[in-house]
Amino acid sequence: MISYNTTYLRNIAIVKKAKQWFSHQLISGEQMATILNKYDAPFYKPNLFIKIGLFIFTGVLISAALGFYCLFAYTGNHDLGSGFASFTCFLFAIGCFVCLKIFIKNYKLYNSGIDDALLYSALSFLFSGICIMVDNTTDNRILFSLVFFFPFIIFAAIRYVETLVTLAAALCLYAIFFFSLLNIGAVAKLIMPFALMLFSVPVYFIARKQKQNDAYFLWKACLSVCEAVALVLFYLAGNYFVIRENSIAFFDMKLEDGQEIPLAFLFYFLTASVPLLYAYCALKTKNKTILLISLLLITASALTFKYYFSLHHPEITLTGAGIIMILIAYFSIKYLKTDRHGITFKEDANEDNFLKKNAEALIIAQSFSAQATSQHQNDTNSFGGGDFGGGGSGNNY
Repeated sequence: MISYNTTYLRNIAIVKKAKQWFSHQLISGEQMATILNKYDAPFYKPNLFIKIGLFIFTGVLISAALGFYCLFAYTGNHDLGSGFASFTCFLFAIGCFVCLKIFIKNYKLYNSGIDDALLYSALSFLFSGICIMVDNTTDNRILFSLVFFFPFIIFAAIRYVETLVTLAAALCLYAIFFFSLLNIGAVAKLIMPFALMLFSVPVYFIARKQKQNDAYFLWKACLSVCEAVALVLFYLAGNYFVIRENSIAFFDMKLEDGQEIPLAFLFYFLTASVPLLYAYCALKTKNKTILLISLLLITASALTFKYYFSLHHPEITLTGAGIIMILIAYFSIKYLKTDRHGITFKEDANEDNFLKKNAEALIIAQSFSAQATSQHQNDTNSFGGGDFGGGGSGNNY
């Protein structure tokens, strides 16, 4: 099912976890060196700048190939219609998938920039071909396009264990749900926010439950993306600004300046309370991801209230908000310098710190480990049958 070597993927996860344990001094340097030697993952993973360069270079090559193809295909016939356009998109999508399989198999690429560009290009060509194939006169063209595309993007997210593709798949699922509700008619105006919030609840808990399943260990990061999408969209479904603007855009609601939408008080309450609820749950469960999401959503809530309840003195508002945030940060840092209920401001030992502080020691440990292995192999070659490798001499007659 997975295109990449699953053993190598598991080795990467094992080494990453071992680095965290070593940073917390739970294992010794010799044990860490043994893990690094045993759980090798010979993928080609360049640094960030090379990865960006390879991604751009691959995109340019794909664009050049498409340009040459269209140049020769359109010669003498400039009225090929949408059928040829969709055929071209499907042809290049298949070509990108085939090249992606060859590169992964032969060159052991993994998030190298080349495989990312090929995967994104293949999915883009596929979605474009589906959109062109669906007739412009068809009702609910966007919904049909998303429904046809959804199985392919789910398959790509599973096969290539790609978080960005998983994000697109989750957003595609929500878009299908949204446009399906639009077909209900006037009732959708009343139930849309609550339906989206209700829909986010099972999405979050299913992703959370499956993330704890060892069978889906390799897709843990993808399931975390689904969790984050469900949390964010649950908040956005109850955000006053989002509901007001989408009511005008999708439901043709006519609102005068200063006029409130129905149930405005409820949506103001949800805008303010949901991020605080996320922050409370994050601190209680020691979940750093939810805590970061809650902080971002608190900022979004503050901007929402600022947009509708402006004091007409932005310099005073910004200065006061900055002072309050500085004071909160200062007293929080001072309070959390010692462990409080399992929460602390102490530096978290992570992989970056591990590499910076322990690179030299591990290189030495790995070198001694390799030398010991080599010496052991050489000692087994006793020249002539001597017990001490002495060319036939022994310790008895």
